[in-house]
Amino acid sequence: MDHRIESTRIAARAGIEGLAAGEEVKVAALTALDEWLSDERFASYVPAIVSLVERGRFGLLLDSFYAMLPFGTGGRRGPVGPGPNRINPYTVTTSVQGHCRFLRQRFPEGRLHVVVAADVRRFLDLRGSYDRESLELLYGLTSRDLSVMAACVYAANGVQVTMVDPGEESFLSTPELSFHIFHMGANGGLNMSASHNHPDDNGAKFYNAAGGQEVPPYDEELVAVAAGVRNADTMPFEEACKLGLIRFLTPEDRQAYRAANLALLDPAIPKGRARIAFSSLHGTGLTTAWPIFREAGFDCVLADRQASFDGAFPTVPFLTPNPEVPSAMEEVIRVAREAGCQVAMATDPDADRLGVAVPDEAGVWRCLTGNQIGLLMAWHVLETRKSQARLDSASYIVKTEVTTDLVCRMARAYGVRCIGHLLVGFKYIGDVLDSVRRTGRWRTFEATEEDFLMAMEESHGVLASPVIRDKDAANGAILLAELAERCVADGVPLFRRLLDIYRRFGYCGTALKSVTMEGVQGLTDIRKVQDSLRRNPPERIGGRRVLAFHDRQDPAGVFGPIRSETDRASRDVLVFELEGGVRVILRPSGTEPKNKTYAEQSTPPLGEDATAEVVQAAARSVDRELAELLGGWEQEMMRRIGIDYPEYATEFGGGVPLDRKLRFVRSMEPRLVELLSAGDVTDATVSAVAAMLKEVAPFPMLKAGLARLAGTYEEPLAARAAELFSRLS
Repeated sequence: MDHRIESTRIAARAGIEGLAAGEEVKVAALTALDEWLSDERFASYVPAIVSLVERGRFGLLLDSFYAMLPFGTGGRRGPVGPGPNRINPYTVTTSVQGHCRFLRQRFPEGRLHVVVAADVRRFLDLRGSYDRESLELLYGLTSRDLSVMAACVYAANGVQVTMVDPGEESFLSTPELSFHIFHMGANGGLNMSASHNHPDDNGAKFYNAAGGQEVPPYDEELVAVAAGVRNADTMPFEEACKLGLIRFLTPEDRQAYRAANLALLDPAIPKGRARIAFSSLHGTGLTTAWPIFREAGFDCVLADRQASFDGAFPTVPFLTPNPEVPSAMEEVIRVAREAGCQVAMATDPDADRLGVAVPDEAGVWRCLTGNQIGLLMAWHVLETRKSQARLDSASYIVKTEVTTDLVCRMARAYGVRCIGHLLVGFKYIGDVLDSVRRTGRWRTFEATEEDFLMAMEESHGVLASPVIRDKDAANGAILLAELAERCVADGVPLFRRLLDIYRRFGYCGTALKSVTMEGVQGLTDIRKVQDSLRRNPPERIGGRRVLAFHDRQDPAGVFGPIRSETDRASRDVLVFELEGGVRVILRPSGTEPKNKTYAEQSTPPLGEDATAEVVQAAARSVDRELAELLGGWEQEMMRRIGIDYPEYATEFGGGVPLDRKLRFVRSMEPRLVELLSAGDVTDATVSAVAAMLKEVAPFPMLKAGLARLAGTYEEPLAARAAELFSRLS
């Protein structure tokens, strides 16, 4: 094997040095690769590394070894695989060891206590990145397996662990983890989860004693400690249990969380008249929203095909268990339609995000955006508190900066306050709640715990319970179910309630544009785009003049001096205010290899007499303008890194990586023209194009862009393209 390792080392060096990447990056990757090939700690990973070299997967090797997987939003998240820039037992256990040291620094006296959670993930290499036979250590690795490893590290460091019994067929969601940390007075927690990411991903997300994630500058301390850890202490799981260092959650513990949710409901509103369809998307929502629905007395229908705990997410289109994505809602909408439901809901695998769909005035089922979900929930909470005489000028709502300002407009109309200027990430909302609980204030804002109404972020996160410090899909699900009950009693469809909000407060159109840029080059390009726009902001965006530009890293700006490097990273946000009341915000994602642009445009109140047609026409007009603006904005961003591609490519789904978009534009589209120019569309043409597109992305993610492309052709190519894409559908 030594000879094979040496030949692997030589071949890897030659392959990586031949890649188009910076010299510093290549040197870092080769140095780490040498260590993993020679150090006995990494012997179990060697077969996978050897296989990658033999298969010429040098780009994957470079990305896997050039850096230590960075701490993002509260921890490490990324693809499972060998290497320091991947999730594996080594990167997870050393992260936990770092967390132990960090906790001891924060709490130098007494025994430490953490709560450990895991979702349903199981690594099956569905991307096909590796040779199956080389993955003995990693293939089939679950979040639960990693949580047990983490518990053994905590125990070896003398830290008391509370977790779900690994022998039970149950899991712990993100919001329930937050609740137990707070409820038990623990010092922190860990969730092994990659939330709604691809099933090949996993992650370790750390929580503080309040049940939230650390915010700057304290998260910088955790990052600094964890970065210096190269080995982890551990002890056998059974021994830790015998010593009492590991205990399991009891049924009473689980019921306490459900009771906190049930306490949000209004007993004056009867339950059971509205019918709700629910899907957990194979995740932990089966342990949160679903039993709470039933205990509260709602009439619920479960999407049975998605009711298994299955980290491969077999029934979810495109393996994307994210209720923000309409395709993830298809099955629960089907169930809702067949069962005569008023609303369909789904939770993501760790049950912190909520998806909602309702029939519109014409009976067509529509997936609501995160902003719309939050607006409906805010309206219901405000109306309920008002009817209970529990609403006054001290009451407040919280939102992040990229979330719709319409909720603040609504709050003001009800005479309550709105904190709306927070950085992206629910941890900042959790920090507000914790600060209010401990000190009675957040910065200059004074409040009590009882004054809190609800919080929301545009990425389908809501919260209404003051004893939880992270978003909770169960909170939102049961309150929107209660709103559905109110609507049935009033004889008003739930969708009409949304139109009523627009009539009274105005329509607020919001849109999100994501550009996925993977690997080392992608990370470099994301930084280049951000740096270029920061140094030289555009004078116009989408034909509209830029009236004001704000760099949230500016120490003279609203957030003040930079408090840490993690603060600098969180504040890597650029805000452009455009004529016509349009706002555009750009930031790199903290959890995925993409940058995100948020756009918002409002109308004045449309009037209580405005018909549904008038409201929806106003909405279509604003949404169309925002879509056109963001298409041009994507082209502007790409020009900043020397890339030029046509408008149709901007309509490919945000999950289509940039390099695949470019491959289609530069090589596949000319080939497509050749095939269409050859004559009528045949079965052979359809098969050839289907095979070609499969290398880019699933057809539904390309459909809008391809339709736009067909419209650029002259006849007869345009007609043939339309026929071809219709047959591909």
